[in-house]
Amino acid sequence: MAGTEVKFRTAPKMLVASLERRGDYVGIGDTMRALKKWIDSKGIEQAGYPFCLFFDNPLETPQAQLRSEACIPVGKPFQPEGDYKMTEIGQVEVAETRHEGHPDDFASTYGPFLEGLLSQGYRLLGPAREYFMSASEVRGPGTGFLIQQPVAKK
Repeated sequence: MAGTEVKFRTAPKMLVASLERRGDYVGIGDTMRALKKWIDSKGIEQAGYPFCLFFDNPLETPQAQLRSEACIPVGKPFQPEGDYKMTEIGQVEVAETRHEGHPDDFASTYGPFLEGLLSQGYRLLGPAREYFMSASEVRGPGTGFLIQQPVAKK
């Protein structure tokens, strides 16, 4: 994984408010802002940095079929409503890195990062996570401050 600093750690179990999206990943920002507005309107306390889950490779999946999910960690259970869900994300081993550069160039980080994990004998377990300082910073992949990929050794 030349040029991409990778760290491994255990990501803790967490409870999140979430809102799913299908379509161009750039639209995930609107989804995150809608989720943040909803939790604020319900008095649900945010308990960590917001993050997005990216399920599909945009180089292999048609744009209209890309699946993503906006997630905001919360401190306690709440009543889901409509498309707004409460999800428990289990503890998992993750590889993590950071994207340095323009958001449009996120593939230059994700490609070597994921390929390097596979070449080192890791299995990718579920979607990549990208963390953001605030809901307003979410503008699609490559705009977060931290990328995590759940992994397990083969």
